[in-house]
Order: sequence, then C-alpha cells, then structure tokens
Amino acid sequence: MRYTYQDSTDLPIQRDFIQDLTDLIEIAGKVLPLENDAIEANELEKNAISSLDNRIISLEKFANDVKLYVKSISLNAENVEILDCHNAIVDACDESVSNGLRNLKKDLEQKKRDYEFHIHDLEQKMFPLLNSLFEHGIYGAIKAYSVRLDNGVMKGDLKASISGVEYESELLYRNEPLLMREVHGNIQLPIWVKTGLIHKENKVKLVDVSEFIITNIDYNGISHLELIFENKKQDQQFKIIYDYADIQILHGNSDITADKNLSQSIDMDRIEPLSVEFKKYLEMSIMSQKLKKIMLDGRDALSNNEVFDCLKIIMEQYGDIVRECIDRGFVKNEITIKIERTDGTRTEKYVTKEELFNRLAELGSEGLELASILNVE
Repeated sequence: MRYTYQDSTDLPIQRDFIQDLTDLIEIAGKVLPLENDAIEANELEKNAISSLDNRIISLEKFANDVKLYVKSISLNAENVEILDCHNAIVDACDESVSNGLRNLKKDLEQKKRDYEFHIHDLEQKMFPLLNSLFEHGIYGAIKAYSVRLDNGVMKGDLKASISGVEYESELLYRNEPLLMREVHGNIQLPIWVKTGLIHKENKVKLVDVSEFIITNIDYNGISHLELIFENKKQDQQFKIIYDYADIQILHGNSDITADKNLSQSIDMDRIEPLSVEFKKYLEMSIMSQKLKKIMLDGRDALSNNEVFDCLKIIMEQYGDIVRECIDRGFVKNEITIKIERTDGTRTEKYVTKEELFNRLAELGSEGLELASILNVE
C-alpha cells in the first residue's frame, strides 16, 4: 500500500493517516474525561486530607492547652481532693484525645486508600485506551528495542521517546524461535579450528549459521544494533554489532573482524543487509504490544495527570500532516489522502475540518486547544 497527499506526493508516514487521525481524536475523547475525573479526585482527596490533618492538630493543641491550664490552677494546691481531680482530668483528657486521634488517623488512612484505589481504577481504564494509540499512532518517535528468547518465545521491550514524552511497552513476537535464515537466507561465518591427527594446526573453517537461533536483539533506534545467535547445542555463539558504517563480528570472545585471516573470508554482502532486515523484523513482526508506562519530562504522566500534555505533543506531528494535506489538497476544508493498493487500485479518503473540530469542541477548552494544534480550528 502506498499513501500520498492528494497531489500524489508520498505521506511522511506510510499509514492510513485519516484512520489514525480519527482514532486519535476518539481516544482523546475517552481519556481526557478520565484524567479530569482523576484531577477532581485529587483535589477532593487533598482537601479531605488537609481537613483531617487540621482536626488532628487542633485536637492535640486542645489537649495540651487543657493540661497546661489544669496544671496552672492546681500548681500550689495541697488539698488531696484537688490533686486527685487534677489527675482525673488529665487522665480523662488523655484517654479522650487518644480515642479521637485514633479515629481521625483511621479516617485519614481510609481516605488515602480510597483515593489510591480510585486513581488505580482510572489508570486501569486509561491504559487500554492509550495502548491502542501507542501501538501505531505515535509519529516521529525514536524507538529502542530489546528482544530476547525466553523459553522458546521471542519477547521484548520497547522504549520510545518524542519531545519529552517517553513510553515503554512489552512486546511479543510471532517467530518462536527465530532462525537466521528466516531473516536473510543462508549465511556463513569463518572461525579457526584445529586440524590434523598428530600435528595440530589452525585452519579457517566456514560455519553455516543459517540454522542458528537468535537469542538477543538490541537496537537503540538510531544506529547501534546488536545480534546474538547460537546453535541448538548452545556450544557456539556469534555476535554481530552494527554501529553506523562499522560492523564487528564476534565468535565467543574472539573478534573475527579484527583477525586479518578470518575477516577476508567474511561475505560482507550477506552481512551488511542484516541490519536492515532485523530493524524491519523488530517493527513488523510484533504480535502483541502492551503499554507499561508513559512519562513526561521524567515524571509518570498518569499519576501526575499529564496525559493531556502528552496528547498535545503527539498531536503536533499530526497537525503538521494536516496542514500539508490542506495545502496540497484541492478542497481547502478537507483533509484528503490517496491510497494506492498493491493491485494498482487507487482510492481517496477524507475527513472535513469541521467534523474534526466539532468532535474536539465537545471536550471543552481542552478540545479547542487540541483543534488548534491539529490545524482544524
């Protein structure tokens, strides 16, 4: 599938932008009321806790004032009855205050538990909604992958960032396990082996690693990629490290690429394309993705009620494409893209600015702010 503007220029992101755009607005419409509920709950909880704290302070001060007063008026008393009365008042005051403080602190802890449960419940509702957005709808993010073979299953973690927004997701991949040949066909790598029955000598041997199992893939999202693969017996392991134009190949702890005799036997025409193929695998072979965390400038966005701020940053990328759609389109109040299918079929898909604006306006001032960012106001 090929996605273009109406003037046939390729979209910067090869996806159904209209669908992503409408999904983004739909998710915002569901998430923002939940976050506003959390903000309101936070304010109510803060006021309730402040009120209970003040009552605790007032009760402790009252008890202290009572005891100081009783002590002052019975300071020079010699009458046993007065001293007994003094002690009885102090004991009664202590008991009453102790009961009062216990009840107030119990109420305080219950308020905190109720608040934490409510916020947790809201977050549990927000995460599935946001997960669908963070699976495919974040444009321009730098994505770092760390994938490992775990009990025969390819599992991984995604850490991505864009303009201060960071998010982490758990990944599950289709291939289990993944073989080298499944990524880039047959591959051979040279190693030293001992030959001869009596006089042992080193000899270069080409090892077919096509059936070797991928155990680890790490990619920083920019230029650094590491692959680790081993045979089924787990007695031979190779690592390939790509860093910009530099390629390093290790057999165990031995650097093959640093050995002149071995390196000349490496077919770089087979090795170099692997980096592209593995990057494609990391992005295209994900079976499931589960959002774990969203951060804004190093803070937890959900617990700090900053999801709206994250959405504004995400929508900036969409706003740029919306503006281009309008500039390159034939109808200025429509956001239109062209879709060319593999069989040559071409269709157009559009949504009006008015439709998007009306949907966002239903969210109040926040929606109007988002409409401005999306260039649909």
